[in-house]
Amino acid sequence: MRHVLYGEFELTIDDKNRLFLPSEVRKQINPETDGDAFFAILGTNHKLWLYPDKYYQQLANQQPSDDIPAEDLLAYDLMKFSLASKLEWDKQGRMLIPEKVMKRYGLSKDVTLIGVRDHLQLWNTPDWAAYRESLLARSSEVTLRAKQARLSPPSQPPQG
Repeated sequence: MRHVLYGEFELTIDDKNRLFLPSEVRKQINPETDGDAFFAILGTNHKLWLYPDKYYQQLANQQPSDDIPAEDLLAYDLMKFSLASKLEWDKQGRMLIPEKVMKRYGLSKDVTLIGVRDHLQLWNTPDWAAYRESLLARSSEVTLRAKQARLSPPSQPPQG
């Protein structure tokens, strides 16, 4: 059974581009089942998403590989895997974020790390604060839409 990643942590990336992972986050990660690193990928919201190492590899392996993938599948794989980075943390809980990753996601030194069920996301603190407020302002609508989406059967491709 996977642990649920949760919480909101305002952090600072130091001058060496190291992010200190709070102990609360590290406690949510089981090195035996999750690994001792994160895969950093481009999220659908264009934020830095961090998946536990072994879990990300399981997700990647669930999608069958094809010798000659369709153009859209190839583009998706290029986007997800070529831009991914494996980030390890040291014994003090510091994780080095490469300069190219900092630039790609426009990360500043003041960031907020949030848990989002099966992954973490890294936001610039002002961006997260504004988005969090917009979520809270429309929380009833968001909850209703999420409930409807979970109850709706997945769409089926047209038969033909």
